[in-house]
Amino acid sequence: MMKTREENIQDYIDGLLKGEELIAFETQLAIDGQLREDLSLQQEIQSILAQRINNSEHELRDSLRKAEQTVRSPKGKNKSKPLYRVLIPLLAAACILIVFKLFYNPSAGFYQLPIMESEIVRGAAENGKYEDAVNAFNSQSFGQAREILEQLLHSDSLNVQYKYYHALTYYGEENWAESIAKLEPIAKGESVFARESSYYLAIAYTKENKNEEAISLLQQIEEDDELGRKAGKLLKELQ
Repeated sequence: MMKTREENIQDYIDGLLKGEELIAFETQLAIDGQLREDLSLQQEIQSILAQRINNSEHELRDSLRKAEQTVRSPKGKNKSKPLYRVLIPLLAAACILIVFKLFYNPSAGFYQLPIMESEIVRGAAENGKYEDAVNAFNSQSFGQAREILEQLLHSDSLNVQYKYYHALTYYGEENWAESIAKLEPIAKGESVFARESSYYLAIAYTKENKNEEAISLLQQIEEDDELGRKAGKLLKELQ
């Protein structure tokens, strides 16, 4: 699957382009002004993100508010600045605030849990309980989410979706042994959750110093989407 322009730019920044890919990108960079501008923009955004990564949430909210005021200031004051340069602080502050609020972890990147999505499940009572589990999981109340998911599994013991998020509650608590035990059967199965389970199982393996098992799993994940790209980058770090 051909990578997008944005993916190529990010891979170039991360130093992941090699051989012919690197030569082709740098050749295009020399003749394509828009590509150079896009690269510069992406590097600038990441620089701002890095500078703000240790700020408190209060400081981040201040950054967001100030950036918003800048964007909304009278037109004449910002006439000399390209629009994207005005928006960079707003974008950076907003992204960081979301990261801190929803799923920020100092080790970040590879280890972030997915957001548990709301879905319609069978029966009004079950649907209400599932929404409670979603809210608990996404607020990182993993013990509470697990209790609700166990109730749902009692009524529907074969539901792989319940099992998957139930396993991730242990992952969220950094109970690696238990998360491995729960994720392994899902990863070996054929459900839509098998691939994601393999990814998080591989990470849990690394936490238990089982890098060979992690590498074996990561090698099976195709790099055709964001999860696959993360798996590929983690694989390179482990090898």
